[in-house]
Amino acid sequence: MQRNMCVSKIMIKKVPNQKVSIINQTAFSWNKYGVEQKLQVMHPKMNHGIHPPATLLLLHLAAQSVRNMHEEQNQNMFLPRSVKVKRSADEDKTCTAKKNKLSSGKPLLEENAELQDCKSVTTETSASRCDSNELVQECTEPVAIPSNLGLGNTSLGKDNQNTNEDGSLEEPIKSFSKSQRWAEPGEPVCVVCGRYGEYICDKTDEDICSLECKAKHLLQIQEKEKKLKSDQPTKAESQAEADLLNTPYFYKDHSFILGLQDEQVENLKLQLGIAIQGQQVPRPIIEFEHCGFPETLNSNLKNSGYEVPTPIQMQMIPVGLLGRDIVASADTGSGKTAAFLLPVIMKVLKEAETPSALILAPTRELAIQIERQAKELMAGLPNMRTVLLVGGLPLPPQLHRLKQSVKVIIATPGRLLEILKQNSVQLHGIKIVVVDEVDTMLKMGFQQQVLDILEDISHDHQTILVSATIPVGIEHLANQLLHDFVRITVGEKNRPCSNVRQIILWVEEPSKKKKLFEILNDKKLFKPPVLVFVDCKLGADLLSDAVHKITGLQCTSMHSEKSQVERTAVLQGLLQEKYEVIVSTGVLGRGLDLVNVKLVVNFDMPSSMDEYVHQVGRAGRLGHSGTAITFINNNSKKLFWDVVKRVKPTGTILPPQLLNSPYLHDQKRREQQRLKQLQNSLVTGDNIMDIIRKHDKNNSQR
Repeated sequence: MQRNMCVSKIMIKKVPNQKVSIINQTAFSWNKYGVEQKLQVMHPKMNHGIHPPATLLLLHLAAQSVRNMHEEQNQNMFLPRSVKVKRSADEDKTCTAKKNKLSSGKPLLEENAELQDCKSVTTETSASRCDSNELVQECTEPVAIPSNLGLGNTSLGKDNQNTNEDGSLEEPIKSFSKSQRWAEPGEPVCVVCGRYGEYICDKTDEDICSLECKAKHLLQIQEKEKKLKSDQPTKAESQAEADLLNTPYFYKDHSFILGLQDEQVENLKLQLGIAIQGQQVPRPIIEFEHCGFPETLNSNLKNSGYEVPTPIQMQMIPVGLLGRDIVASADTGSGKTAAFLLPVIMKVLKEAETPSALILAPTRELAIQIERQAKELMAGLPNMRTVLLVGGLPLPPQLHRLKQSVKVIIATPGRLLEILKQNSVQLHGIKIVVVDEVDTMLKMGFQQQVLDILEDISHDHQTILVSATIPVGIEHLANQLLHDFVRITVGEKNRPCSNVRQIILWVEEPSKKKKLFEILNDKKLFKPPVLVFVDCKLGADLLSDAVHKITGLQCTSMHSEKSQVERTAVLQGLLQEKYEVIVSTGVLGRGLDLVNVKLVVNFDMPSSMDEYVHQVGRAGRLGHSGTAITFINNNSKKLFWDVVKRVKPTGTILPPQLLNSPYLHDQKRREQQRLKQLQNSLVTGDNIMDIIRKHDKNNSQR
């Protein structure tokens, strides 16, 4: 049977006057010895036993030539798994496709016998192919074949076959992943598509299944390399960064800050609740970039979530960078830690002596929190090490850390005094001292310990006292320790919602843009500049473009992804009344506090009522009246009850869709149940006997 199948391939004869216009199908397969065999499918009109014309052989030759060309071009692209040692460039450059394994399960003697039978057939095949070559030359004259296929030198002889040493033919390398089978358990998997990893990429030694996946794999590697190169600073940027780190740092007001009028600066302080006392106090910053920090520090600020400075940071950072003594007071969570850490970092960045800075905290937990935040901001800065000296933790590791040329000491007073008595650290090189939560220090009786510590420090250091409140004891301590200090107090921000007319509109998501355009075209409502709030950065850019395209108004967007140059240009344009509409996210640059906004549109309802109050409060600043319009729908159903409680008492008319919403009634019912349970849990003179009886009844039932 095998012999007949082998013979059937070479029985191709030219039949005179036999014209075949359609060739249905020609398939090729391999027998178990690796010998290629052709399976003929005869056309229905052809007589049985008549083979296809020489044109079929020509097509086969063309396909075989293209296949050989691909094999020669890609001979070094893969290494088959059957080859354990990679071939060098000087070795034989034959196709490196994976060898076909003999799948026969017959005994070796039977296979050898069949192989001998097939060898005779192969000899006959070669001879017949020589005759076929002559036939091809006669029939290929009208056929135009590209020269790059190399058919002129193609023959069907045995010498042109891709054979292994054992005589078996090699499979061509698969060009497409769809031609590869799926991997079975335990087999290698393609790193691109997950199919059977039949080949190994010679450049990455990764498993791949085809030429297609190799190309994709190499492209992925190239993209990763390009991304790494783009993330790394260029040589010029690195040199500029090094020069900045090596040159002394002196703070000076940014050109944008200097360009503001005194009235604008005073109004900004008033709106943010910033109060200062002292001589020659610098103006507050608007952005962190106005400080001239190294790029590494600016990047650390963004990575730590510092998009815009808080009011205490706006005023405290420039004063601290000038080296002035400070007494600062602000509420908990206002950003005081970063406000004193940034001046500390810039102060000790150029100092050679170690340690150079001391931060005292009343509790171990606060000291740990300060050190964690300091490490985030110092990441990537040269020679910036911290040490944590607190009680409740083993002393030897802390003493060992002190010997590692640390720049910043973060300590509690008790543990630091213990180490000072052992002469394990010297504080004569300290240039800046920060005492955090001074009011708590005084309540815990640490005042004398703080004074004892400061006696070991030279008198020319900078001192910063930070507290939530400023009691009389802090006043005395400041007068005793500080020289020509600046007092900074940040109270509640001025949010005059009383002079802001609030309008709540029920607008479904698809109709928001249309409603916004109606408002901007309404002469009674439109009073530039208009501030439009959205909930995402991409939405800000897209909506800004749409507003400018549809209405023709001068519009721009503002969000945290804007570069410093873009932010400065937008702020200058706002102050010069260049823009009529500003589309912004909830996290705004402080520069917008300089602008007198008369109309605010909450295109997307804020995620919390606190943010809502803050955004609405931006209308009607500086004593002027304003209007705030908010779009609401079921996407904000979690805030329905809060909106009703906070907005309805102001006299604002709420939409019926909101008042009749089942979500609102459900939230109201839950609130009433919670209040009822809270009232029942309170013990008063009216219900104390009922609570006792209920308690006795429960005990008797048990």
